[in-house]
Amino acid sequence: MPRLVVFTSEDAHYSVKKLAAFLGIGYDNVYLVKVDSRGKMVVTDLETQIARAVEEGAVPLMVSATAGTTVMGAFDPLREIAEVCRKRELWFHVDAAWGGGALVSRTYRRLLDGVQLADSVTWNPHKLLAAPQQCSTLLLRHE
Repeated sequence: MPRLVVFTSEDAHYSVKKLAAFLGIGYDNVYLVKVDSRGKMVVTDLETQIARAVEEGAVPLMVSATAGTTVMGAFDPLREIAEVCRKRELWFHVDAAWGGGALVSRTYRRLLDGVQLADSVTWNPHKLLAAPQQCSTLLLRHE
């Protein structure tokens, strides 16, 4: 079986590595993509990391982008990342656990531009929306 690789930003939540461990991919096959000074994934580095994995003989599996990083609250450029995933035929996941609630804001929903292109999205309404009970969701594209 070929070596599978997952891509996420340096500032992504630790759960991405945990996912790789649960899938049997392993921590070493989570490639960390550089972020800019505001904590957003650098798309050109994502493309470089994907090319590196292919050169190594690995199979790129998915990209996990973040909509609201834990430390800086950064929103990755989702639309640009979605385009890379479309071109490379990679699964596009958005971790919107923290920032998904911005969708209900007229002012801040722009931060999630491109989330509609994701294959899957995680969202925890109890975070940004301050729901009184813990609530976690996994949304999957159905075509």
